[in-house]
Amino acid sequence: VPTTVKLWALGRWPQCRDVTLISEAFIFVSNSWRALHEAKARATWSTTDESSAADWLASEESIFGMFSELEFWRLQPKELLTPWVPPQLLACHISARCKLLDEQQRSLSEDNRNNLKEINRLRHLIGQLVAKLDVVDARSVQSTQKQCE
Repeated sequence: VPTTVKLWALGRWPQCRDVTLISEAFIFVSNSWRALHEAKARATWSTTDESSAADWLASEESIFGMFSELEFWRLQPKELLTPWVPPQLLACHISARCKLLDEQQRSLSEDNRNNLKEINRLRHLIGQLVAKLDVVDARSVQSTQKQCE
């Protein structure tokens, strides 16, 4: 894992916008996470010492850091449906997505409110114009009647 982490930094993943590359990297890191947990599970049944436990924690933290460098929110949701992703990352992703959707809903609600105000203002203006038109029409009728007399 330490070698992979050193090489991972060369990928400059935080600047990557290519969905295909992010997907491949995501699959690679997911497989690394799975391999780490498989090795940890196998070692749990055998004897483990404190140094190997510390190595696993360091490796887990390193792989977690690799996950966090990816912009995996660019991926399709079906690609995220794997048990080999730290649940904290998915929870943060869902939380950020909910926050974004909530902001969009607030924006739409505000736009809707402003549009309703504009519609009501225009209705009032139309009412005033109709009233003026009726007055002008009534004067025209009176004027034509006086001319006819």
